[in-house]
Amino acid sequence: MLVNRFFERVRQIFPCIYKPPFPHKMEVTAQNFKAVLPMVEKAIDEAQFVAIDGEFTGLNLVKPVSALDLPLERYDALRESSRQFLLVQFGLCTFHYDSKKDLYTNRAFNFYVWPRPYTRNAPDLRFMCQTSSIDFLVKQDFDFNKLFKHGISYLKPEAEEKMKKAIEDRQITRKSNDTPNAQHIPIPEAMETYINEIKTKIQTFIQGNSNTLFLEKSNAFQRRLIYQVAREEFTGIFLESVAVGRDRVIKITKMDANEHAQKDLDRNQSEFDVLDEAVGFAKVIQKLSQSRKPVVGHNMFLDLCYTLNQFVCTLPESYSEFKHLANKTFPILVDTKTMATQYPFRDEIFNSSLEELKNTLMTAPFHMPDVKAVSVDSGYELESEKYHEAGYDAFITGLCFIAMSNHLGTLSKELGPKPRLMPDSPLLKPFFNKIHLMRIADIPYMNLAGEDISPNRDHVFHVTFPSEWKTSDLVNLFSAFGNVQVSWLNESSAYVSLYDPTSAKEVLSALNCSSVYNIMTYGQFKSFEASASLTGITPTLAQSKLSFSDSVSELKELTKKRSISPDPEPYKRSKSVTDDDTPVQTSKNFAESSDW
Repeated sequence: MLVNRFFERVRQIFPCIYKPPFPHKMEVTAQNFKAVLPMVEKAIDEAQFVAIDGEFTGLNLVKPVSALDLPLERYDALRESSRQFLLVQFGLCTFHYDSKKDLYTNRAFNFYVWPRPYTRNAPDLRFMCQTSSIDFLVKQDFDFNKLFKHGISYLKPEAEEKMKKAIEDRQITRKSNDTPNAQHIPIPEAMETYINEIKTKIQTFIQGNSNTLFLEKSNAFQRRLIYQVAREEFTGIFLESVAVGRDRVIKITKMDANEHAQKDLDRNQSEFDVLDEAVGFAKVIQKLSQSRKPVVGHNMFLDLCYTLNQFVCTLPESYSEFKHLANKTFPILVDTKTMATQYPFRDEIFNSSLEELKNTLMTAPFHMPDVKAVSVDSGYELESEKYHEAGYDAFITGLCFIAMSNHLGTLSKELGPKPRLMPDSPLLKPFFNKIHLMRIADIPYMNLAGEDISPNRDHVFHVTFPSEWKTSDLVNLFSAFGNVQVSWLNESSAYVSLYDPTSAKEVLSALNCSSVYNIMTYGQFKSFEASASLTGITPTLAQSKLSFSDSVSELKELTKKRSISPDPEPYKRSKSVTDDDTPVQTSKNFAESSDW
């Protein structure tokens, strides 16, 4: 506030030369997290809605995605990624509505989060990095030194409870060992000389002028014996195990009984204080969950999975349990990419990437609201231009949500001249908890609050073939049935989709008569796939013409059969994810939307 008053005073004195600084987000690290947390919690409490965004050490593992994935399959792939990679920067932007002025303001925070083990017994995580993701962060001037040196620690509730129980058990054990009737441990003969030397050092320390004594490095059993000797033979001293460099040693301090009791209380409380500090950023997610405020993201499936897995609980194997977890943690989720790609916005918005979406919403028939920062040191404005900084992306996401919400209001005749839609408006409910799924044309979103879309895929076929085959081979194979789209699964299998579904019933009878390749309908393949985990028989094996007595050499000979393409290309096709989603015609490729 003092900073704001200073700039306001300068503006009044020098109106011609003063240029106000761009508002900016508040960067939050371990150094200021404790001081900033109450401000963050207050901002969430007062917000109309909250927008989020994340930056990650990686996006996807080796398993490719397909244009014909089901939501469950897409979840399985992302679940594995979220367990291996880390979310390292979390952007949070709160939006506050003033009904008297009919305008929004924003507060923005950028959290650097890092899983630093706070004690020897705390989780010590291993994680992966994806080169392209790290390179991308470097190009955006991401501060890795700040992350590693001052990143905010975090513990999931389960880990927090486990560590809390360990502290409680340790304190109970320590208290019982300090009582006069504590169980006596016989001193082994081999340890007698060592313990006598310790007693001599303690006696000399008590008689001397020094108030503190550090004993030499010792193991856990030796420390237990030292505590026992001190309790049974000495008074007026306090013992505690402390870290000196990489070693644990016993520190002895002179103090009377009252000081000893207070020291015990302080030590016990300090252990819980350290645990509370280790919980760290998880407190922000807990507050966000408890607030039940709408949480808005853009193409937010990744953000949602990483957030839940790192700060709430390990993502469950079950897809239905994941849906329940997401709904329980964040009851209202809004994905602006889902909004932009569904009716009534899809007819006006042709590129739904965040930056392009913002640009579109700044032109007619839309209107981008002017959302100012609450203060110069906490928030963004459009001119800030900090794309791929998590806080700024969250800010732009919130702006897009407001702009599309208000446009939806203009289409309703019930709202009058000021079509301001609040986040809890019934008109927005069709978009609640619908999370965008990239490059799945017939299942555009995942429905966290109900059943997912179940499209008709009778025109889709699963094909297995020799690994030497290329896209052109599959196109030629299906040439009698017109244009097709090939979605590669691996080097020897793919989905082939007919653009003319009326001839789908003729495919099997016309083509399924070869020992070189196998074809089955999409429905048949999914049925075999579902039973494979129970029987161990894969769909490919089930259709194979081979008997189990066939030799390895015969199998190799089969896969060496020449390509059916009359004019094979001189090099092997690269089966990247991008290529997997490219539609193919018999003679040439044709254009498609970027979201296929």
